[in-house]
Amino acid sequence: MSEKAQNTYGGQALIEGVMIRGKKTAVLSVRSPEGEIIRKEVKFSRFYNPSLLKIPLIRGILNLIDSLVVGTKALNYSAVIAEGKDYDEKSNSGFNLGILILISLTLAIGLFFVTPALISQLFEKIGFNKIMISISEGILRLILVISYIYVIGLSKDIKRVFQYHGAEHMAVWAHEDGKELTKASISNYTKEHPRCGTSFILIVVMVSVIVFMFFPRENIILFIISRIILVPVIAGISYELLKFGSKSKFKIFKTLLNGPGILIQKITTREPDDDQMDVAIDSMNFAIELNEN
Repeated sequence: MSEKAQNTYGGQALIEGVMIRGKKTAVLSVRSPEGEIIRKEVKFSRFYNPSLLKIPLIRGILNLIDSLVVGTKALNYSAVIAEGKDYDEKSNSGFNLGILILISLTLAIGLFFVTPALISQLFEKIGFNKIMISISEGILRLILVISYIYVIGLSKDIKRVFQYHGAEHMAVWAHEDGKELTKASISNYTKEHPRCGTSFILIVVMVSVIVFMFFPRENIILFIISRIILVPVIAGISYELLKFGSKSKFKIFKTLLNGPGILIQKITTREPDDDQMDVAIDSMNFAIELNEN
Protein backbone atom coordinates (compact mmCIF):
# COMPACT_ATOMS: atom_id res chain seq x y z
CA MET A 1 0.00 0.00 0.00
CA SER A 2 1.24 3.47 -0.84
CA GLU A 3 1.99 5.99 1.88
CA LYS A 4 -0.46 8.83 2.34
CA ALA A 5 0.52 12.10 0.67
CA GLN A 6 2.39 14.66 2.76
CA ASN A 7 1.61 17.65 0.54
CA THR A 8 -1.81 19.28 0.40
CA TYR A 9 -3.43 20.05 -2.93
CA GLY A 10 -6.49 22.01 -3.87
CA GLY A 11 -8.13 22.68 -7.17
CA GLN A 12 -10.77 24.26 -9.32
CA ALA A 13 -13.01 23.01 -12.10
CA LEU A 14 -12.55 24.76 -15.41
CA ILE A 15 -14.21 24.73 -18.82
CA GLU A 16 -13.36 21.24 -20.10
CA GLY A 17 -10.53 21.06 -17.59
CA VAL A 18 -9.18 20.97 -14.06
CA MET A 19 -6.71 23.16 -12.21
CA ILE A 20 -4.68 21.73 -9.32
CA ARG A 21 -2.54 23.91 -7.07
CA GLY A 22 0.18 22.86 -4.65
CA LYS A 23 2.60 24.78 -2.44
CA LYS A 24 4.93 25.83 -5.28
CA THR A 25 2.72 26.39 -8.28
CA ALA A 26 -0.63 25.71 -9.93
CA VAL A 27 -1.23 23.69 -13.09
CA LEU A 28 -4.13 22.95 -15.35
CA SER A 29 -5.11 20.33 -17.88
CA VAL A 30 -7.73 21.11 -20.52
CA ARG A 31 -9.20 18.89 -23.22
CA SER A 32 -9.20 20.49 -26.65
CA PRO A 33 -11.99 19.91 -29.22
CA GLU A 34 -9.65 17.38 -30.91
CA GLY A 35 -9.55 15.34 -27.69
CA GLU A 36 -5.97 16.23 -26.76
CA ILE A 37 -5.21 17.08 -23.11
CA ILE A 38 -3.23 20.33 -23.00
CA ARG A 39 -1.20 21.25 -19.93
CA LYS A 40 -0.17 24.66 -18.62
CA GLU A 41 1.51 25.97 -15.49
CA VAL A 42 -0.10 29.00 -13.83
CA LYS A 43 2.20 30.94 -11.51
CA PHE A 44 0.88 32.29 -8.22
CA SER A 45 0.10 35.99 -8.01
CA ARG A 46 2.18 38.56 -6.11
CA PHE A 47 -0.27 38.22 -3.21
CA TYR A 48 1.06 34.72 -2.52
CA ASN A 49 3.63 35.47 0.18
CA PRO A 50 4.76 32.40 2.20
CA SER A 51 5.77 34.58 5.17
CA LEU A 52 2.44 36.41 5.39
CA LEU A 53 0.54 33.18 4.81
CA LYS A 54 1.59 32.06 8.30
CA ILE A 55 -0.37 34.90 9.93
CA PRO A 56 -3.93 33.94 10.96
CA LEU A 57 -6.75 35.98 9.33
CA ILE A 58 -4.28 37.75 6.99
CA ARG A 59 -3.56 34.47 5.20
CA GLY A 60 -7.25 33.94 4.51
CA ILE A 61 -7.58 37.31 2.79
CA LEU A 62 -4.37 36.84 0.77
CA ASN A 63 -5.34 33.29 -0.20
CA LEU A 64 -8.72 34.53 -1.39
CA ILE A 65 -7.18 37.25 -3.58
CA ASP A 66 -4.54 34.90 -4.97
CA SER A 67 -7.16 32.24 -5.69
CA LEU A 68 -9.26 34.81 -7.57
CA VAL A 69 -6.29 35.90 -9.70
CA VAL A 70 -4.97 32.40 -10.44
CA GLY A 71 -8.45 30.96 -10.88
CA THR A 72 -9.50 33.67 -13.33
CA LYS A 73 -6.32 33.17 -15.36
CA ALA A 74 -6.93 29.43 -15.51
CA LEU A 75 -10.60 29.86 -16.41
CA ASN A 76 -9.76 32.27 -19.25
CA TYR A 77 -7.14 29.87 -20.61
CA SER A 78 -9.47 26.88 -20.44
CA ALA A 79 -12.24 28.78 -22.25
CA VAL A 80 -9.91 29.62 -25.16
CA ILE A 81 -8.47 26.09 -25.46
CA ALA A 82 -11.89 24.44 -25.16
CA GLU A 83 -13.06 26.55 -28.13
CA GLY A 84 -10.10 25.39 -30.20
CA LYS A 85 -8.54 28.87 -30.39
CA ASP A 86 -4.96 30.05 -29.89
CA TYR A 87 -4.31 31.56 -26.48
CA ASP A 88 -3.21 35.20 -26.38
CA GLU A 89 -1.16 36.08 -23.28
CA LYS A 90 -2.08 39.75 -23.70
CA SER A 91 -5.71 38.93 -22.95
CA ASN A 92 -4.57 37.77 -19.52
CA SER A 93 -2.47 40.86 -18.80
CA GLY A 94 -2.48 42.29 -15.30
CA PHE A 95 -4.71 45.22 -16.27
CA ASN A 96 -7.35 43.17 -18.11
CA LEU A 97 -7.35 40.56 -15.37
CA GLY A 98 -7.71 43.23 -12.70
CA ILE A 99 -10.72 44.80 -14.45
CA LEU A 100 -12.39 41.40 -14.84
CA ILE A 101 -11.87 40.51 -11.17
CA LEU A 102 -13.05 43.96 -10.05
CA ILE A 103 -16.27 43.63 -12.05
CA SER A 104 -16.85 40.09 -10.74
CA LEU A 105 -16.28 41.14 -7.12
CA THR A 106 -18.54 44.17 -7.46
CA LEU A 107 -21.38 42.05 -8.84
CA ALA A 108 -20.85 39.33 -6.20
CA ILE A 109 -20.76 41.77 -3.27
CA GLY A 110 -23.75 43.66 -4.65
CA LEU A 111 -25.84 40.53 -5.13
CA PHE A 112 -24.84 38.42 -2.13
CA PHE A 113 -24.01 41.04 0.52
CA VAL A 114 -25.72 44.37 -0.22
CA THR A 115 -29.00 43.01 -1.66
CA PRO A 116 -29.94 40.75 1.31
CA ALA A 117 -28.83 43.51 3.70
CA LEU A 118 -31.22 46.01 2.10
CA ILE A 119 -34.10 43.52 1.96
CA SER A 120 -33.57 42.59 5.63
CA GLN A 121 -34.18 46.24 6.57
CA LEU A 122 -37.86 45.62 5.81
CA PHE A 123 -38.07 43.17 8.71
CA GLU A 124 -37.45 46.02 11.14
CA LYS A 125 -40.82 47.48 10.15
CA ILE A 126 -42.65 44.34 11.22
CA GLY A 127 -41.09 44.28 14.68
CA PHE A 128 -37.99 42.08 14.29
CA ASN A 129 -35.21 42.84 16.78
CA LYS A 130 -31.57 43.28 15.76
CA ILE A 131 -30.65 39.61 16.22
CA MET A 132 -33.67 38.39 14.26
CA ILE A 133 -32.92 40.85 11.45
CA SER A 134 -29.28 39.69 11.23
CA ILE A 135 -30.38 36.05 11.11
CA SER A 136 -32.96 36.91 8.43
CA GLU A 137 -30.25 38.65 6.41
CA GLY A 138 -28.08 35.53 6.64
CA ILE A 139 -30.95 33.29 5.55
CA LEU A 140 -31.67 35.57 2.57
CA ARG A 141 -27.99 35.51 1.64
CA LEU A 142 -27.94 31.71 1.80
CA ILE A 143 -31.10 31.46 -0.32
CA LEU A 144 -29.56 33.77 -2.94
CA VAL A 145 -26.31 31.76 -3.04
CA ILE A 146 -28.02 28.37 -3.33
CA SER A 147 -30.55 29.67 -5.87
CA TYR A 148 -27.79 31.16 -8.00
CA ILE A 149 -25.78 27.93 -7.97
CA TYR A 150 -28.88 25.87 -8.77
CA VAL A 151 -29.99 28.10 -11.67
CA ILE A 152 -26.58 28.23 -13.37
CA GLY A 153 -26.32 24.47 -12.85
CA LEU A 154 -29.26 24.01 -15.23
CA SER A 155 -26.99 25.05 -18.10
CA LYS A 156 -25.47 22.15 -20.05
CA ASP A 157 -22.02 23.79 -20.04
CA ILE A 158 -22.08 24.43 -16.28
CA LYS A 159 -23.22 20.86 -15.66
CA ARG A 160 -20.01 19.74 -17.36
CA VAL A 161 -18.00 22.13 -15.18
CA PHE A 162 -19.69 20.55 -12.14
CA GLN A 163 -18.66 17.11 -13.45
CA TYR A 164 -15.05 18.28 -13.68
CA HIS A 165 -15.49 19.64 -10.15
CA GLY A 166 -16.38 16.15 -8.98
CA ALA A 167 -13.45 14.62 -10.88
CA GLU A 168 -11.05 17.14 -9.30
CA HIS A 169 -12.20 16.17 -5.79
CA MET A 170 -11.91 12.46 -6.52
CA ALA A 171 -8.35 12.84 -7.82
CA VAL A 172 -7.33 14.90 -4.77
CA TRP A 173 -8.93 12.35 -2.42
CA ALA A 174 -7.07 9.45 -4.07
CA HIS A 175 -3.71 11.24 -3.92
CA GLU A 176 -4.23 12.22 -0.28
CA ASP A 177 -4.96 8.58 0.49
CA GLY A 178 -1.74 7.49 -1.20
CA LYS A 179 -3.44 5.62 -4.03
CA GLU A 180 -2.21 5.28 -7.60
CA LEU A 181 -4.02 7.76 -9.80
CA THR A 182 -6.15 5.69 -12.15
CA LYS A 183 -9.80 5.88 -13.13
CA ALA A 184 -10.46 2.71 -11.17
CA SER A 185 -8.85 4.07 -7.99
CA ILE A 186 -10.35 7.57 -7.96
CA SER A 187 -13.79 6.15 -8.72
CA ASN A 188 -13.80 4.77 -5.16
CA TYR A 189 -13.89 8.28 -3.70
CA THR A 190 -16.75 10.73 -3.29
CA LYS A 191 -17.18 13.79 -5.49
CA GLU A 192 -17.47 15.96 -2.36
CA HIS A 193 -14.44 17.25 -0.43
CA PRO A 194 -14.32 19.14 2.91
CA ARG A 195 -11.77 21.73 1.72
CA CYS A 196 -13.87 22.75 -1.28
CA GLY A 197 -14.48 26.43 -1.94
CA THR A 198 -18.21 25.71 -1.75
CA SER A 199 -17.75 24.92 1.95
CA PHE A 200 -15.89 28.21 2.30
CA ILE A 201 -18.79 30.15 0.78
CA LEU A 202 -21.24 28.59 3.23
CA ILE A 203 -19.03 29.39 6.22
CA VAL A 204 -18.80 32.98 4.95
CA VAL A 205 -22.60 33.19 5.07
CA MET A 206 -22.70 31.88 8.65
CA VAL A 207 -19.87 34.11 9.88
CA SER A 208 -21.45 37.18 8.26
CA VAL A 209 -24.56 36.74 10.42
CA ILE A 210 -22.48 37.04 13.60
CA VAL A 211 -20.14 39.81 12.41
CA PHE A 212 -22.84 42.07 10.98
CA MET A 213 -24.84 41.72 14.20
CA PHE A 214 -22.39 44.05 15.96
CA PHE A 215 -22.73 46.93 13.51
CA PRO A 216 -25.45 49.61 13.53
CA ARG A 217 -28.22 49.55 10.95
CA GLU A 218 -29.68 53.03 11.52
CA ASN A 219 -27.53 54.96 9.02
CA ILE A 220 -28.21 53.40 5.62
CA ILE A 221 -24.95 54.65 4.05
CA LEU A 222 -22.74 53.36 6.88
CA PHE A 223 -24.85 50.21 6.91
CA ILE A 224 -24.08 49.44 3.24
CA ILE A 225 -20.41 50.47 3.53
CA SER A 226 -19.96 48.11 6.49
CA ARG A 227 -21.24 45.21 4.35
CA ILE A 228 -18.61 45.98 1.74
CA ILE A 229 -15.51 46.72 3.83
CA LEU A 230 -16.09 43.79 6.20
CA VAL A 231 -16.02 41.21 3.41
CA PRO A 232 -12.21 40.66 3.74
CA VAL A 233 -12.54 40.31 7.54
CA ILE A 234 -15.32 37.74 7.15
CA ALA A 235 -13.24 35.89 4.53
CA GLY A 236 -10.26 35.77 6.92
CA ILE A 237 -12.34 34.37 9.78
CA SER A 238 -14.07 31.88 7.48
CA TYR A 239 -10.74 30.62 6.14
CA GLU A 240 -9.50 29.91 9.68
CA LEU A 241 -12.70 28.03 10.53
CA LEU A 242 -12.49 25.96 7.34
CA LYS A 243 -8.84 25.16 8.08
CA PHE A 244 -9.68 24.23 11.66
CA GLY A 245 -12.58 22.05 10.56
CA SER A 246 -10.49 20.11 8.05
CA LYS A 247 -7.71 19.43 10.57
CA SER A 248 -9.73 18.94 13.74
CA LYS A 249 -9.63 15.50 15.36
CA PHE A 250 -13.03 16.09 16.94
CA LYS A 251 -15.89 14.74 14.83
CA ILE A 252 -18.37 17.32 16.14
CA PHE A 253 -16.26 20.22 14.79
CA LYS A 254 -15.78 18.49 11.45
CA THR A 255 -19.52 17.91 11.18
CA LEU A 256 -20.50 21.46 12.17
CA LEU A 257 -17.93 23.22 9.95
CA ASN A 258 -17.72 20.83 6.99
CA GLY A 259 -21.11 19.12 6.98
CA PRO A 260 -23.20 21.97 5.48
CA GLY A 261 -20.58 22.53 2.76
CA ILE A 262 -20.64 18.85 1.83
CA LEU A 263 -24.42 19.08 1.43
CA ILE A 264 -24.14 22.12 -0.88
CA GLN A 265 -21.60 20.20 -2.97
CA LYS A 266 -24.44 17.83 -3.88
CA ILE A 267 -25.43 20.73 -6.16
CA THR A 268 -22.00 21.97 -7.27
CA THR A 269 -20.56 18.57 -8.21
CA ARG A 270 -21.70 15.84 -10.59
CA GLU A 271 -20.43 12.33 -11.25
CA PRO A 272 -17.72 12.63 -13.95
CA ASP A 273 -17.35 10.43 -17.00
CA ASP A 274 -14.15 8.57 -17.91
CA ASP A 275 -12.77 11.34 -20.11
CA GLN A 276 -13.24 13.92 -17.37
CA MET A 277 -11.51 11.67 -14.84
CA ASP A 278 -8.59 11.34 -17.27
CA VAL A 279 -8.23 15.14 -17.34
CA ALA A 280 -8.34 15.38 -13.53
CA ILE A 281 -5.74 12.63 -13.19
CA ASP A 282 -3.49 14.32 -15.74
CA SER A 283 -3.73 17.63 -13.88
CA MET A 284 -3.01 15.95 -10.53
CA ASN A 285 0.02 14.14 -11.95
CA PHE A 286 1.32 17.37 -13.50
CA ALA A 287 0.89 19.17 -10.16
CA ILE A 288 2.81 16.45 -8.32
CA GLU A 289 5.55 16.61 -10.97
CA LEU A 290 6.08 20.37 -10.55
CA ASN A 291 5.47 20.66 -6.80
CA GLU A 292 7.36 17.63 -5.50
CA ASN A 293 10.38 17.37 -7.81
